[in-house]
Amino acid sequence: MQKCVDCVISGKNLDYKDLVVIKKEADNFNLHGVTFFKDDGSVKIVAEGEEKILEKFLENIKEDANVFAFVENFSVKWSNLKNEFDNFSIS
Repeated sequence: MQKCVDCVISGKNLDYKDLVVIKKEADNFNLHGVTFFKDDGSVKIVAEGEEKILEKFLENIKEDANVFAFVENFSVKWSNLKNEFDNFSIS
């Protein structure tokens, strides 16, 4: 079933390379969506795709200790597919 996830990652030393890793993972899974920095410095991810693929994507992001070694919070909210994106981008 197609779903949408809305994630926020907060922690220390998050930078642009983290967004690049997220985009590469999303592209590997052929997901659509966007990732960007919020005003508070946390990383936001909105991704759309098959629920099982989204679960694997999130698992890979969480397990990437080289990038997210200083994560303090990783929140995920699921919703129905919105078809808002044609690809996955960094904004």
